[in-house]
Amino acid sequence: MELVKIVNHVRQKLSQSELIQMSEVSYDKPVSQEEIIEIETNLSFRFPESLRSFYLNESSMLHFSWRLHNDVEDHFGEECRYGGLDLNSPTQIKAAYEEMKEMIEDGKSELEEEYDEGWEALVKDWSYWIPIISFQNGDAFCIDTRNEAIVYLEHDVMDGGPTIHGTILSLNFDDLIQKWSRIGFVEIYDWTEGVDEKGINISSPIFNQFNSLFK
Repeated sequence: MELVKIVNHVRQKLSQSELIQMSEVSYDKPVSQEEIIEIETNLSFRFPESLRSFYLNESSMLHFSWRLHNDVEDHFGEECRYGGLDLNSPTQIKAAYEEMKEMIEDGKSELEEEYDEGWEALVKDWSYWIPIISFQNGDAFCIDTRNEAIVYLEHDVMDGGPTIHGTILSLNFDDLIQKWSRIGFVEIYDWTEGVDEKGINISSPIFNQFNSLFK
């Protein structure tokens, strides 16, 4: 899987609409073999081969974003207004995972005092989740190390209890990029409306108007 090629293809498709404003793609220097091995050892997890190859040979991160102009925000439907790809660097992943482990310990303490559905979900899952793609609201797409599926992490699941916590976006990282890129890496509020049992469903009605760009 050639991530850079896929991203450039998505940007080319998006550029066909004058209604969309887009950022340039941001890259950084690749990571060294020693650095990625050290981080994988710390995480007790080996990155998927395509992602690992990207980090080693292309860049330590990737970021681009797009959004509809303010005066046409509902042009592709109420949900499909913005998107992009914010792929975390291995260093960022390590730092985020360390914070998640601290939250797990907080959750264990909270549960000793009183049962809470949100804290239970956090404690049960977060130790197995590696945050690879981040969003501005603090949420993330994570690799579940138990089965390699990509799942949705709600950063505030402990506050209101699970809503889209644990929603399966794809069966693995390559599957995520292949499916998500076909809808322009769009970001929607409630991913449960855009998935089926195998993850992102590009035929979901929520994407109908937006899909016209990618036919």
